[in-house]
Amino acid sequence: MTADEPVRRLDVDALRRQVDEWFTREALAQLLPETGQAEAVALDWMAAAGKRWRPFLAACAYRALVEADGEGLDEGLRRAAVAVECFHKASLIHDDIEDGDDVRYGDKTLHARYGVPIALNVGDLLLGEGYRLLAQIDAPAAVKEQLFAVAAAGHRDLCVGQGRELAWMAGPGALTVESVLEIFEKKTAPAFEVALRFGAILAGADDVVARVLADYSRALGVAYQIRDDIEDYYGWGDGEGLDVMRPSVLMAMAHGLGDARQRAILEKTWGDGADGPTTQEDIQAVLARMRIDRPALNLMESYKSRAIGALAGLRNSNLKSLLRRVISKIFGDFELMGCCDDHPTGHDRGGRAG
Repeated sequence: MTADEPVRRLDVDALRRQVDEWFTREALAQLLPETGQAEAVALDWMAAAGKRWRPFLAACAYRALVEADGEGLDEGLRRAAVAVECFHKASLIHDDIEDGDDVRYGDKTLHARYGVPIALNVGDLLLGEGYRLLAQIDAPAAVKEQLFAVAAAGHRDLCVGQGRELAWMAGPGALTVESVLEIFEKKTAPAFEVALRFGAILAGADDVVARVLADYSRALGVAYQIRDDIEDYYGWGDGEGLDVMRPSVLMAMAHGLGDARQRAILEKTWGDGADGPTTQEDIQAVLARMRIDRPALNLMESYKSRAIGALAGLRNSNLKSLLRRVISKIFGDFELMGCCDDHPTGHDRGGRAG
């Protein structure tokens, strides 16, 4: 497609419905065999709540790049999209264990329900299932090689990012905003990039598209993680507000912008507690007085703009248009909440799905 050709207005909602149909338990059972307890638990976990952003992104990239009309999606894309979700759901299992989280999607995490050994095994099983699905795609060897390379690189980056977070949690201290964003980029962006690259590879995209999608994914992933931080601050997530013992852009901003007294309160949170514990209420009060949600929201918006700016390198108008709309789709519900109009007074334990 050239810049002079008209842009096809793709029905994002219809595409989303098609992707959602792949994740009913019945549809998943066609691809993920259920012959024992581990497989059954994995299947239930895959079918559980979630927004399926990553499979949706894979479908978006593919549909925008494939010129053929019609609403059908390639069976190979379906396997790649389910593989992306296998990888993502496996990472959530492992992340919940490492972080000691007992609630996700408003329900018990897998290890809280079945114990750590079973949960670890199911996470490992889903990684294997993801690679098995990629191997089953009817595509030339060169295409499969690209898929495997992208998946492996994504796994490595995610683990490096998680490793940095775990290292900080073992010896917490003041972090700069830049350090937190580096962790976000490693932990969250790879899954978005893997999803988009899968769709693009199956559609036959070139290296130019790959580079643009990498830049877009990095910015989108950081913006998405900042949003999670703000949601936690307002008590919209699964936990009891902002978790101050994990790298947080709001905490980093508050430490960088605060006065000596405010910094001392934050630093006591990360110290040995010799002067007495800092409560969640103390932290929330400092952040609220600083109205720290406002610069955090501005930072999120800057990364959304950076993601949109990355699309300037695309020659394909369909993909450029669709990925701009994807940003609005992902952040639309959040923006409708008017997050900076009020300040948190309590915690809403409504489930957050990722």
